[in-house]
Amino acid sequence: DLKTYVRRFQELATLCPTMVSDFKKMMEAFIEGLPRSIEGNVTASKPQTLEEAINIAQRLMDQVAKHTPA
Repeated sequence: DLKTYVRRFQELATLCPTMVSDFKKMMEAFIEGLPRSIEGNVTASKPQTLEEAINIAQRLMDQVAKHTPA
């Protein structure tokens, strides 16, 4: 689930700062770890902060969940 991914991403970014040494690398790493169904939409939204990317991803995941049959 997205909350688990976000929490783990933030933990790993803290533990391995060289993997996300600049903003661009951090955003690429975060977006590449998202489900393929929303990855492109998050990229196209051009988030300016990690928090914005997380919020966009959450909204998209909520939309996917609403349109996926139970």
